[in-house]
Amino acid sequence: MFKLPAVIIYMIIAFNITAFSAILQMDVLIFKGATIKAIFWALSIGAWYLAYLKRDKLWQIF
Repeated sequence: MFKLPAVIIYMIIAFNITAFSAILQMDVLIFKGATIKAIFWALSIGAWYLAYLKRDKLWQIF
C-alpha cells in the first residue's frame, strides 16, 4: 500500500494560488482592483493554513 501525504496536494494548490496572487499584484492581468487583490491574498493565506492543518494526514492510494 502506498500512502501519499495530503500536504503535498494542498501545498501544490496553495503555491498556485500564491503565484496567481503575485502576478495579480504586478498588474499584469486585466484585473486591477484592490478588492480582488485582497480577496486572492486572503485566499492564498487560507490555502497555506489548510496545508498546515493537513500536514499529518495520509491518503491511501493503492
